Amino acid sequence: MEQKRILWPAVVAGAILLGFLGFFFRGRIFTPQKIFFSETKKLKIVTTFFPIYDFAREVGKDKIDLEILFSQTPEVVSFSPTEIQKIHKADIIIKNGAGLEPVLDELIAASDHPNIIKIDTSEGIVTFSPVEQIELTESGGKNKHGNIDPHIWLDPNNAVVQVENIRDAFALHDSANADFYRRNAEKYIRELRALDQEIQETLNKLHKKDFISFHSAFQYFAKRYGLNQAATIEEFPGKEPSPRYLSEVIKLIRKLEISSIFSEPQFSPKVVEVIAHDLNLKVYALDPIETGDPTKDSYISIQRKNLGILQEALQ
Repeated sequence: MEQKRILWPAVVAGAILLGFLGFFFRGRIFTPQKIFFSETKKLKIVTTFFPIYDFAREVGKDKIDLEILFSQTPEVVSFSPTEIQKIHKADIIIKNGAGLEPVLDELIAASDHPNIIKIDTSEGIVTFSPVEQIELTESGGKNKHGNIDPHIWLDPNNAVVQVENIRDAFALHDSANADFYRRNAEKYIRELRALDQEIQETLNKLHKKDFISFHSAFQYFAKRYGLNQAATIEEFPGKEPSPRYLSEVIKLIRKLEISSIFSEPQFSPKVVEVIAHDLNLKVYALDPIETGDPTKDSYISIQRKNLGILQEALQ
């Protein structure tokens, strides 16, 4: 009995010490605003689609574990348990925003990870309404396709803002590597600004400004560089255009004396090729950068490829 009385104060003291340590570390690590990481643990990042993946890759480099959620265009994407598991394991999910990924809230709910940190890269960007052009439905009404055009990343100046939002998120939630993220972002932003100047100088020399794209993706790009996305081949993402709609597109092509039209590498060029054959037009593939191969593609490389195509098509 005497032995137990001697040990009991030590047990109580130990419990108090453990409780204090638990309270201390709980207050330091598990806060609602931040996640704190040691130098050996990396942020687990999921990005929704290719350009956001590439921006995060340039900022985070080897300090993050990075995955991409949608390998296909997020406008017509379907999802599987694989995507749900990626979200469940992540610390942060980064989206384009501006209404591009409406399915994302469903995926997060299904992942049983309601506290995942969500970064919207569209914050701080001035968005436009979809272009009101000849997007006629079968009933003759306008196809608004939402209140915001989500294709913000195609203007490199908007891409700069998206990179800054990613930089700030990484620096906040992994403060030990904040300077690393800031240096990477600064270097990449210089490259984006150089890209913007290159595109501006090249397209300023072209005489043709009107173009027909496959779907309504290039409004931000066109406004930045003085082009006119006059119409699109698609009425709705992922759906065949109606005969009535195509008839209006053909009338516009003739009116504007357009000599070339654009398909997209993400979709079948069949409809574009039929129109091109009937009107003796040349077909070029213009990439909206909604997909890409992470092993060989980058946002900047695809933009430069698009620039060469536009230079040839609109000369």
